[in-house]
Amino acid sequence: MLKVLIADDEKKVCQLIEKLVCWQELGMQIIATAENGIDALERIREHHPDIVITDIRMPGYDGLDLIRLGKEASPRTEFIIISGYRHFEYAQSAIRYGVNAYILKPIKKEELTGALKKLGSKFREKDQQLTYEEQIRLTLKTDEETLRQAFLSDLVYRRNKSRLACPLGQIRHEFHFSFSPGCFAMAILKMDCRVLDNKENLHFMSDKASSILERLLAGFVCEYEVTNIGSTFYLLLNFQEEQKGNVRRQLKAFLDEIRIQGDILEGFCATMSLGTICHEPAGLDASLKNARLWIEERLVAGTGKLYEGEFPQYGSFAESPLFLEFNKKMTQALETLEVSPVRQALMELKRDLLSRPGVTGHEILQMAKEACNLYLFSMRNFQIPIEEGFPESFLTGADNCPSSEELFHYLIRSITSSYEKAAALKRQDENRPVRMAKRYVADHYQEPLTLEQVSLVAGLSPAYLSTVFKKDTGMTFLEYLSKIRMDAAKRLLKETNRTIADICGLVGYNDVRHFTKTFTKYSGLKPNEYRKLYS
Repeated sequence: MLKVLIADDEKKVCQLIEKLVCWQELGMQIIATAENGIDALERIREHHPDIVITDIRMPGYDGLDLIRLGKEASPRTEFIIISGYRHFEYAQSAIRYGVNAYILKPIKKEELTGALKKLGSKFREKDQQLTYEEQIRLTLKTDEETLRQAFLSDLVYRRNKSRLACPLGQIRHEFHFSFSPGCFAMAILKMDCRVLDNKENLHFMSDKASSILERLLAGFVCEYEVTNIGSTFYLLLNFQEEQKGNVRRQLKAFLDEIRIQGDILEGFCATMSLGTICHEPAGLDASLKNARLWIEERLVAGTGKLYEGEFPQYGSFAESPLFLEFNKKMTQALETLEVSPVRQALMELKRDLLSRPGVTGHEILQMAKEACNLYLFSMRNFQIPIEEGFPESFLTGADNCPSSEELFHYLIRSITSSYEKAAALKRQDENRPVRMAKRYVADHYQEPLTLEQVSLVAGLSPAYLSTVFKKDTGMTFLEYLSKIRMDAAKRLLKETNRTIADICGLVGYNDVRHFTKTFTKYSGLKPNEYRKLYS
């Protein structure tokens, strides 16, 4: 028997939890209750319970302190949080501590029982208490689940589409589904929240989604399978015609529960779509496409809703004159190596697209991805490298934006930030020959130097080096060489007693008259006058 401790500062809540669950059937027994954190910690140290069900706020130690100290005293103990609060900080800390479930009050019997069943299985596997028959059963179940997931993944990624045309019996046999003749549909749950980038948070919400679905769909569907890619959950449904209304209501209830559970995560929002209903698996591809269009529609119609039905017809902004104009402006802007015109082009795209009557979420998302593709293509064309992983990172981030405003903010920030870094590296790369030329001049100004000679060192033609040198320094090569030589002459005049003729030779001149004339033009004084004034 697994030992359970219940801790809550409300005695009635402790009693409710005791009566809510059939502990014997779960292979568990309640060994103690506690009404404050201090007593609960003492019970943990005394009994080393397998499971502690605790409120998050209690006198003495609150739930989080109790988890931290309880784990130190009894590392094996697992915790289930019960709370009437939807505080982001509490939830984040609880998830970090490895809490197995975070259940909001009022407590639902099915949710608590489901969490306890999972923990029971976890303990049995950990203690290797499974019988041979149980091990065989779990192995077969795992193999069947792998095949079912493969079928759904292929559908989501649009692979092996011919498989959908197979007879229903063949699909049942090969992939271990219990499909019945009737209705088929795809549904999507999209969770939008930056903190879901954290794998712990995503795993926490995934577990919540799975347990809620299992509870809500039982008795209403013949079969279902769910898989998630990041924070997007794809749901394959098979149900009888007369259950259409019930399935829709259960999906709405599922969305409502997910939104309530997600309140503990900062900025969380969720949206759901139900694709067109078909009567053969062959229609699931079209149902999925329809569900995806509705999920993308949240960008303009808002999150928190269940979208369904035939998606309205939409145009293609990418084929409009406005997009061709953006394409031209964006390409020209990227040639400048300046961020401002790039940002301006993207801002104009946002204005033109969002002011377009009847624009859909699908068009907006596709346009954002087209803008990114244009950026990537142009950068490759201009031979300007960008940071590794940018395309993949951008696509993931774009799919996780819950509104058109946030999507464009993300698009503009991502591209301008990437471009700014890439342009700086490009400018630095372009300036490299100039830096090499400058360094060579600094080391060899005492020798006869020509532009042709230095261009060989820089690896550029004399004409091109002359152009980039003037652009970088504001001076011609000869003007720069003369400046370096005159600065050296000034130092020698101030710091040594060498003759003018000696200094003339030391700074690369072999004609004293030419040196004197150049120095006078550069400093406004003849060499002797400069020495008298500054030495």
